[in-house]
Amino acid sequence: MKKNKSSLGRILALWRLLEMRAWRWVRRFYLRAIILLMPFIIVLGVWSLWIEPDSLTVKAVALELPGWSPNLKQFKIVALSDFHVGSPHITLEKLHTIVQLTNEQKPDLIVLLGDYVIQGVIGGQFIEPDDFVAVLKDLKAEHGVYAVLGNHDWIFGDKPITQAFERVGIPVLTNDAVEIRHNGEGFWLAGVGDYFSRHQDIEKALAKINSPEPIIVITHTPDIFLKLPPQVTLTLAGHTHGGQVNLPLLGRRIVPSDFGEKYAIGYIEENGRRLFVTPGIGTSIFPVRFRVPPEISVLTINAKK
Repeated sequence: MKKNKSSLGRILALWRLLEMRAWRWVRRFYLRAIILLMPFIIVLGVWSLWIEPDSLTVKAVALELPGWSPNLKQFKIVALSDFHVGSPHITLEKLHTIVQLTNEQKPDLIVLLGDYVIQGVIGGQFIEPDDFVAVLKDLKAEHGVYAVLGNHDWIFGDKPITQAFERVGIPVLTNDAVEIRHNGEGFWLAGVGDYFSRHQDIEKALAKINSPEPIIVITHTPDIFLKLPPQVTLTLAGHTHGGQVNLPLLGRRIVPSDFGEKYAIGYIEENGRRLFVTPGIGTSIFPVRFRVPPEISVLTINAKK
């Protein structure tokens, strides 16, 4: 019996020794892995927290739309969204650069798709509407600049932002529409209130439209896309920031949409409907972008052949 207990004790002692050595090996392995990966982690952090969020891409997109008049060919619309002025990297000075780059595209029309202010962005500093609108008023396009409000703007208060824009001659289309005439032809530009904030009124937004001309809807949240009637030619939206982070293999893990990544970014055509979602300029909550650079979206529209 004593011999059996002695054997069992030796086995347990050996097991504990092996266990201790195994844990030492695991600790050494992870320590070495961390040391080896540290330069990559630092580079990744610098890129996603400073370099990419501070960058600015001008992206050209060519679209062919059914019902679009040949007389409206090469019609250029610049779509800007999610400025979040005051978030890290989006200062008033940066806003001047955005305005300059936008004007250099010589657009026929500029649309601002909402979320101009910030709430709770890490490292951000709130900037008053009158201050950033004083910069945006320098945007120039042959057929003007039109805006809609985003969910952050409604949280802050729609009236101060709307009034600030309208004082400098930029109409805010909240469930309203205007006709744009170009080369003897026209189309309707309709602004639909933010779906996320429950301020949308599609019927009211389209009520003025009394001709069969193409309709372009500008709105903040793309989730309203499938709720729009079929006669809407194209919907332009923002809000998603393209997910802000697009991980290899894993994709865009956080997208503020009921549809996940489906309407996160770019041009989507579905069941005869067309949507373009710009990834926007600033950041929300976390000041990080990875493989989703801030973008000035330049859409050149032609008639579908």
